[in-house]
Amino acid sequence: MLRLPGRRSQRTGIRMTGNPPTGRGAPPRARLFARRRIPVGALRLRPNPMLFRQAIAALLAFAIPAFGVLYFVTVPEGTWLPVLLAQAAVSAAFLVATWSFFRVGIWVHADAIVERGFFGAVIRVPSGAIGSTVLVHTYYGGGAETVPQFFVCDDDGRQLVRMRGQFWSAENMATVRDTLGVPTSELTEGVSTKDILRHYPGLLYWFERRPALAIGALGAMLAAGGTVLYLGISLARGSAPMAF
Repeated sequence: MLRLPGRRSQRTGIRMTGNPPTGRGAPPRARLFARRRIPVGALRLRPNPMLFRQAIAALLAFAIPAFGVLYFVTVPEGTWLPVLLAQAAVSAAFLVATWSFFRVGIWVHADAIVERGFFGAVIRVPSGAIGSTVLVHTYYGGGAETVPQFFVCDDDGRQLVRMRGQFWSAENMATVRDTLGVPTSELTEGVSTKDILRHYPGLLYWFERRPALAIGALGAMLAAGGTVLYLGISLARGSAPMAF
């Protein structure tokens, strides 16, 4: 369990105590996730709707010029079908993402907290498995501005549910804290993700613990998608793909 006050990190000057959650030795899944039913009377919390509007703006900013150029190049040659299929795939993916976004939620009750993630995974944590909650303020965007992050932890300080300030409001975090009624530790000083990774890596997602691997996986996916589109256009032209 994380507690304040306590020992002070020599590098960050942040006062923290307790056994740092490493992510190893997590409780059996049956203990936490045996029942995924949402408690009767639970209050549902929804993510910030601004995220959806930002996603639409980003998609339009990418798709309109990209597909516009591809249609401009391929329509005169009659090789526009692969571009149309790619556009249909992007549109279908966005519709699925929209459906997934509006299903995301956290249901909180005195007896349990239930989280449904973006990919549909449902986590139900009974109140008996919750040891504490932790509120930290992390630096955002490389500047001096901080955003809150709220963690629901077990008795050993390992993350069970995480609420990031980019997705959940401070009011949502306060609602979870007050409803669960478990001890809350707050780090009032701003910290970086590296600080959390160094001292409490169990509070972070895998792609935050291994950013190079995450970037490599994303780059490989984008390269694979671009290769498929290029090969499709080349085959539609009836010519062999250009060798690099």
